Amino acid sequence: MGRQTAFDIVEDNGAGQIFAPEPGHLPTAFQSRLHGTAGSDIGPLPVHVKLDSQNVCISRLENGTPTTLIAPIHAYSGVMVQIEASEEPGAVAARIILKHSDPQFCVVLIETDRPEQLATSWPAWATALSLPMLVCDTGGEVKPIEAFRASPTGKPNPRRKLALLTGRRPRFLVLRHSGHPNRQETVYSGEREIIARN
Repeated sequence: MGRQTAFDIVEDNGAGQIFAPEPGHLPTAFQSRLHGTAGSDIGPLPVHVKLDSQNVCISRLENGTPTTLIAPIHAYSGVMVQIEASEEPGAVAARIILKHSDPQFCVVLIETDRPEQLATSWPAWATALSLPMLVCDTGGEVKPIEAFRASPTGKPNPRRKLALLTGRRPRFLVLRHSGHPNRQETVYSGEREIIARN
């Protein structure tokens, strides 16, 4: 795992893992890598990043010359999560990336082989930087997280309302009918009963 120094800088301790400080510790500085997109010539270059709620400052060596790039936070499209197969069989590489349309500004905030570690950091970074949460699918397409949430296919059927609210009779009373006067049984009043005896 990454080790946080007294100067609030997180160093890469090998194994391809990067852990930036928690988003509540802004402004902050940490060692990271630029994350290029497919088809671009920007590889995983090591960089030094200074990050606050307004700007991202990226320092790197380019052909032996120190270079500094500064981009405002509002220029970033969002905080993206990406999970892909690692070079090791059966392993994965999970990253939280500060996504920019220009690959040289895409900064890896967290990189680990344990995706569950991103569950709380991903929404926390999005909230701290006031940026949307993005997902990079297996095809490399970047979509907002809302695109992966289930949505109802149609309007649900209305729920039954109480008869007290609708003014209608309950169903079992609707099936009942009143009696018919012609169907009343004959009553023999005032007559004597004949009992057969042996």
